Amino acid sequence: MTLKLTNEIRQALHASPGQPVTIEDEQSNEKYVLLPMGTYQRFYNIFRDETFDVADTYSAQNAVAASSGWDDPEMEIYNDYDAHRNRS
Repeated sequence: MTLKLTNEIRQALHASPGQPVTIEDEQSNEKYVLLPMGTYQRFYNIFRDETFDVADTYSAQNAVAASSGWDDPEMEIYNDYDAHRNRS
């Protein structure tokens, strides 16, 4: 089923192109997110995959962090961040 946009929703979409728009059902107070099809398609597998585990992304996260300089020895100070906090 494909629904047609109301003028109010169309204006909200045009006000922030490419960004999600929150819609609320006035009867149930349930909130929904309307997002562009291209964005939905990029995340489709995550939405439908009940076996998704964020741990599966750790190696990619580590690679990005390393390429951004987080493997620099000077960044080790952040591993003990809580030890340096004033706990009064």
